[in-house]
Amino acid sequence: MWLVRIIGLVAILVGAAIAVGALRARSQARTLLDDIRRLDASADVSSSVKSLRKKHRNQLAHEECRNEACVSEFVVSNWLLSSLRLAPTTELRARVFVFQGKLDAAGVDYTSAILKQDSPVVHVQEDFCAGRTDIRCDHFALNPHGRNVGPAWNGNVEFGQLTTNEQKRAAWGLDLDCFVSLRGCRDISVLSPIIWRATGPGLVSSCLRSSADSEAEASQPLSDACLGR
Repeated sequence: MWLVRIIGLVAILVGAAIAVGALRARSQARTLLDDIRRLDASADVSSSVKSLRKKHRNQLAHEECRNEACVSEFVVSNWLLSSLRLAPTTELRARVFVFQGKLDAAGVDYTSAILKQDSPVVHVQEDFCAGRTDIRCDHFALNPHGRNVGPAWNGNVEFGQLTTNEQKRAAWGLDLDCFVSLRGCRDISVLSPIIWRATGPGLVSSCLRSSADSEAEASQPLSDACLGR
């Protein structure tokens, strides 16, 4: 009887450790994503990037400078769950680009490897171009964009620093529950549910207007799937 109790206790402790590890990965991803998003309002680039590297030193995977360009890369994954084959590998990979001492771009790649091929991934990038005079810096480009389009496994969101707060909120609105999902996330409509909604097998509809929309696309109403999002 005592052996059964010990085995049961060990199982409970192992399960609790796994649960804590999974939730910790999601929390780390949320903190990293929020800190990348807040670079938008940074007044001191050097200090902000230095603080980011210090705060997320355990997630700093790569750092390189060439000439006047530097890049810092941070990675958070659910390695504990995926190593135990309890969930597909989910990963948030963030990059910060600095050129001539100024923020040039910051973005993330968010993926859930539910499939061996065509694993769903969403790339989000903010371009820090507010000080430029050759462009307006209010672009908000989506791919795919429109109604009932594909691919549903690969999504890109690139926007300028002068886009609206609603657009920025949508761009950074990734569903980090994929880190703890035992089945992973099947497509970009789950990874980024504010931007896309699934509308059919392998198809999604974008729920915000894209600056890449044609005149015909812009004249169409958004998909009914986007109502109430």
